[in-house]
Amino acid sequence: MKKVRLNRDISILYRYGQRFFACRLAPLGVEVGQLPVLMQVYQMPGTTQDALSVGRGFDKGTTARVAKSLEDAGLLRRETDPDDRRINHLYPTGRALSLRPQVEAVIDELHGVLYRGLSGEEIAQASALVARMRRNLADEIDRQRSSK
Repeated sequence: MKKVRLNRDISILYRYGQRFFACRLAPLGVEVGQLPVLMQVYQMPGTTQDALSVGRGFDKGTTARVAKSLEDAGLLRRETDPDDRRINHLYPTGRALSLRPQVEAVIDELHGVLYRGLSGEEIAQASALVARMRRNLADEIDRQRSSK
């Protein structure tokens, strides 16, 4: 039996998704690499850079660079925590909020393409399986960290 290696297809799917987003987001002045941080800030205004790094699996340096690029683009505002100056809280700007419906429409459009020809049950199964694989990898990474 031939080995099934889903990571290759998942990687290709990810790259195609990035290309899709790059084309659709460019007219909005949003870069594809900024999207995960922007979406998290939309969903949780006031989140900290550290919480965002943990929640999205980014290293702290990447989060700081993306936050700075969003700030420079006028899409994000950083506020230093009054009790701990090492903590930055992130908030969407008015401009970012005005773009939110368009950004979310692009995400919905991508999912419409991904799910084309799939039943609701197939979409649910695919989502559950990918989530399980993601947890498996996260657990393995945690095990590796704790064994060091």
